[in-house]
Amino acid sequence: MPRCARVGVTRAVVRVALPLAVLAATVSGVPRVARGQTVNPGSIEIVLQASDGARQRMGTGDRLAVARAFVGVLREALGRDGAHVAVSLRVYGGASEPRVQACQAPDRRIREDAAPEEWTALFDALRPQGSARLALALERAARDTVGTYVLLSDGTDECDARPCATWRQVVGERGNRRARLHVVGLDPEPDAVETLRCLSRAGSGSLTILRGAEEAGPAARRLALVLRNEGLLDVRLTVGADGERIVAPVRVQRPLSREVVASFTSRQPRPVPAGMYTVVAETPPSRAFHRVMILPGDTTVVADSSFGRLVVDLRDPEGQPLRAPVSVGARGRGPELRYVSTGEPVILGSGRYDVRIDVGDSLIVRHDAGVVAGRTTTLRIGGGDGTLTVVAPEFDAPPPTAALLYRADRVDTLRVGESSPLPAGRYRLVVRTIPIFVSENVTVESDRATTVELPETGILGVSLVGPAGPLEGIQIDVREPLTGEIYGTLKSGEPRLAMPGRYQLELRTIPAQTIDDVAVEAGARRIVERRGVSRIEVDAGPDAAAVRLEVFNASGGRRLGEASGAPPAIAAWPGSYLARVWRGAELVWQGPVTVASDKTARIDLKTP
Repeated sequence: MPRCARVGVTRAVVRVALPLAVLAATVSGVPRVARGQTVNPGSIEIVLQASDGARQRMGTGDRLAVARAFVGVLREALGRDGAHVAVSLRVYGGASEPRVQACQAPDRRIREDAAPEEWTALFDALRPQGSARLALALERAARDTVGTYVLLSDGTDECDARPCATWRQVVGERGNRRARLHVVGLDPEPDAVETLRCLSRAGSGSLTILRGAEEAGPAARRLALVLRNEGLLDVRLTVGADGERIVAPVRVQRPLSREVVASFTSRQPRPVPAGMYTVVAETPPSRAFHRVMILPGDTTVVADSSFGRLVVDLRDPEGQPLRAPVSVGARGRGPELRYVSTGEPVILGSGRYDVRIDVGDSLIVRHDAGVVAGRTTTLRIGGGDGTLTVVAPEFDAPPPTAALLYRADRVDTLRVGESSPLPAGRYRLVVRTIPIFVSENVTVESDRATTVELPETGILGVSLVGPAGPLEGIQIDVREPLTGEIYGTLKSGEPRLAMPGRYQLELRTIPAQTIDDVAVEAGARRIVERRGVSRIEVDAGPDAAAVRLEVFNASGGRRLGEASGAPPAIAAWPGSYLARVWRGAELVWQGPVTVASDKTARIDLKTP
């Protein structure tokens, strides 16, 4: 979850001066609930520690100030979109107490129907003091007619009690074993963390540990999503190497009935009720993502980068640009997807399209215009265009290698071996060979074919073979052997054009492996093969894109690498490692991992 400032939200909740008489009216006795009494499943009670331990510093404030900020943001998030959620408050501590009666002192309580001013008055009057009687506070809270509890505590109990056992006993006596208890630890000491973890498990709820004041707001918003049974859906539609985000309408619908439960734009993550859905992005053409699981409190990422740009460049016989309406339709489908003007880029999913240009007295039609993901395709019509072809003379069919043409503020993308129409002019050419080939002055003339020949080249590639076959997409740095300068980066399974010479390859595996003295000859293919590499992979089901994998050496003293994605995976050589899996700032799994050459090492988060 993104970190957000909490000051503005908190002030709105706590800065209202009220007489103490109002405060006294908010503090009520603790009613005892008989076994089987009806519980309101939609109600929430916050149990807040305000004892002496709440004085401990957390950033610029103390534990109580952080708890107060958390409660303010939580209440605001629960009431988002005008929703009414019944929230009550129980505070233990926060008042001077005779020492002999400290462990039996009464709690303070605000009813669920209390006005905002009553909450403000109680918070303004609270001071961290008194004894930490966690077990007693939970016992009293469990007897209220509430379905869900949120505990904010440092996990200590100074009254020789056992909070976890007390909770289990009291909810059992009430016959309300379905009561949920979510636990928020306020910078607890190491020996208190286990108490808080036990409570969250006994209460079938979540555990959140706050170590700094800045964590209160994001953690409160995440817990509000859990309490509202919602998760965040992040539809990331991007184009180009820079990952420019596309804003498009999105609808979330149930797979069978097609009932729409949410609609928004893909600008930022949005809350969606937990469940399994079909997500439709109204891009040109529309994209449907099936079996998208939204989990309470989690962020589900749906990503698609298979978009490119199409520019229609219309020119008169003298080569001057012309403006005219353009309609772009899916190939063979008929209806237009986008309306633009010549010279304006339009973002489209990769594929082939029909393009129609209205020049007033006639209609120019171009069929089968191709759009390639991550590239800008320019369709030039009229004028004095020439063509440019970048060739590698040693190869009739060279591996896919990008060539970039720079002129003023525009960049055209070509491929080595393919002829492309271009307006007449001078260009700077950059070809992504290894090392990169650059020509500062390439001239394209009208109605003429221009050819640029690359110097002698060979082909360099790396084949990594694992237990299930080739491992593709592993990055390899190509270095100059003496200076260590990086000439370029290629991926396993994707050979590239390379200049003749000797190179050093560094495989970004765990641990990194270096291959020295790799010779590339002109006109020859040099594919380096390595077998025995495997993978460490996280199996998190539909939640895979929201987690991050870190790998350390077996002792945990040296970090070897990390990975994210769906699923997060790292290429690793046989050996023993320590792995950690994170969901945002929360550590969800840690343990030893043994990698063998004959199978993938999987970390299963789906099985408890």
